[in-house]
Amino acid sequence: MLIIITISALVLIAGLVIAFKSQVRRGLDRRVEATITQIQVEAGAVSSWWIVTAQWSDPETGRMLTFRSRRINFPPHHHIGEHIVVNFDANEPKRYRMEL
Repeated sequence: MLIIITISALVLIAGLVIAFKSQVRRGLDRRVEATITQIQVEAGAVSSWWIVTAQWSDPETGRMLTFRSRRINFPPHHHIGEHIVVNFDANEPKRYRMEL
């Protein structure tokens, strides 16, 4: 039983290391909690989707960054005013990924 637990822990740690290195390779070196400011429902001819907009203010520079999610095919579990994690490239903030 101890061997199974040890192996499971090692696999979990390896997975976390790989995920972290993957984010760094993509240049998403900054991880922040942005505040959700808007959740919109948009519609096309055949389907509808949701877009989440969040903002974060850099405490060092005072610069406000706005992040807009990709199209989500299901209602988000988050609400306006809640925080959401956003990973972005500090040198090019237009490159980001919201954790929805």
